[in-house]
Amino acid sequence: MLTFFRVLKFALQDFYRNFWLTLVTVSVLVLALFSVNVLITLKSVSDSIIDNVHKRVDINVMLVSDTTEAEVTNFRTFVSNIPEVAEAGFLSKDAVMEEFKQNNIDNPDIQAAIEELDTNPFNDTIVIKAVNTDDYDLILQKIIASEYSTLIDNNDFSDPQKIISFVQSVSHKVERFGLFIACLFGLIAFLIVFNTIRVTIYTHKEEIGVMRLVGATNWFIRMPFILASALYAFVSLLINVGLIYLFINLLSPYLDTFLADYNFDLAAYFNHNFWLIFGLEFILVVVLTVLSSAFAIRRYLKV
Repeated sequence: MLTFFRVLKFALQDFYRNFWLTLVTVSVLVLALFSVNVLITLKSVSDSIIDNVHKRVDINVMLVSDTTEAEVTNFRTFVSNIPEVAEAGFLSKDAVMEEFKQNNIDNPDIQAAIEELDTNPFNDTIVIKAVNTDDYDLILQKIIASEYSTLIDNNDFSDPQKIISFVQSVSHKVERFGLFIACLFGLIAFLIVFNTIRVTIYTHKEEIGVMRLVGATNWFIRMPFILASALYAFVSLLINVGLIYLFINLLSPYLDTFLADYNFDLAAYFNHNFWLIFGLEFILVVVLTVLSSAFAIRRYLKV
């Protein structure tokens, strides 16, 4: 234990003595971690939006005007029994008209046009929600191939498919971009720590020589550099946690307005996943810095 505390003392001395070198290293690590957390924020926000869009995307199958009540019931039962369908709701033509009015309540032209109508132009509608958004094509194929295809008054389902494709495209792009940025900053951090340890080794050449002369073990000589790299990771993580919560407090008013309809709280998300996010980041940064310092020690420290 005494030896370990001595090694820790030397590591802390290296951490404080090379202040500007430490500052640069910690700054790069903080930047890398902050960027990763910004990407986590973007990913969590996009996931929330995507999840809500998935829940809201549905297919409205308008039926022909002369469809009987029995045919509506049979058709709805058929649709409900399709394995890929989560729910098959029913809207009467009056309900469809009322929904149309509410959706266009701020449009006086449409409201005036509706008042001029003598009859309801809409028909009864079956509202279909899929278990997975990828299943809509399959559901539509099954409906069109069934005996109930003659009941369908419209077959233009492009809008839901466009929404689904757009949402999935955004999700995949965010994931790919996040992976690229994480790898880029990981490489930069690796190189910075490598050069920091290399410079530290050069500045301690005389001390290392004296240690060898007095019989210090290889472990005793190398460990201060390893612990110093772990300290870089620890300090950068603490700074990063503070910056992230400051960032959340500054961003929350705007996000709350933007995500008012999506029931998403960014601060609650980070609080709920605090140990998972920052614990995993700490482990990854420690592994990164220790590996980088180990390569530098192997390359430049001859003991």
